[in-house]
Amino acid sequence: QAQEDEVLTVKSLLTGRIPWVTASEFVLRIVGPMFVYNFILMPLPIYLLFGAQRYKYALINLILADIVTNIHAFIAIVTNHAGDDLYRFQTSCRANTATFYLRAVVSSANFSSGTDFVDLWHGWLNYQIEHHAWPHLSMRSYQKAQPECQAICKKYGVPYVKHNVFWRLKKTVDIMVVVHESENKGEVSLRKEML
Repeated sequence: QAQEDEVLTVKSLLTGRIPWVTASEFVLRIVGPMFVYNFILMPLPIYLLFGAQRYKYALINLILADIVTNIHAFIAIVTNHAGDDLYRFQTSCRANTATFYLRAVVSSANFSSGTDFVDLWHGWLNYQIEHHAWPHLSMRSYQKAQPECQAICKKYGVPYVKHNVFWRLKKTVDIMVVVHESENKGEVSLRKEML
């Protein structure tokens, strides 16, 4: 129950159940500045130079671009962090330890990868396993490290999840609509599977 009280939802924001942000702070410090900048200040020169009609078109384009960008970001980021086949952990671990690297692999999923064309369309976000294991590497280094990382996981029996982006989206939606519960696979079940 304590963990649910810290999740930011519209309902929890309006009822004041979130201890780390108030509704007014959310509007004035988080959403407000972005809204004013993106939807008032950015298209303002269009209004001043070309009038209200073109300002309206610019505003519609900005809103549609924001929607498309958010959909793309959701598909590219959320889907390789969610699924009933990924592990979630309630406890932390120290960085650069065996546990850290094991968790980096079993709590993430990769999309199809390996060519510049495919990687470009994924925005190079299709190497989440390698990114979580080595967050400071370049995108090109992830491409080079991926086959080796997958081979090491196979050699030691570590689950390495790699799917098409649309399969990952389906797995994420299944959790969102509770077709599959995202079970909290933790340290104990991971140890049992690895033994």
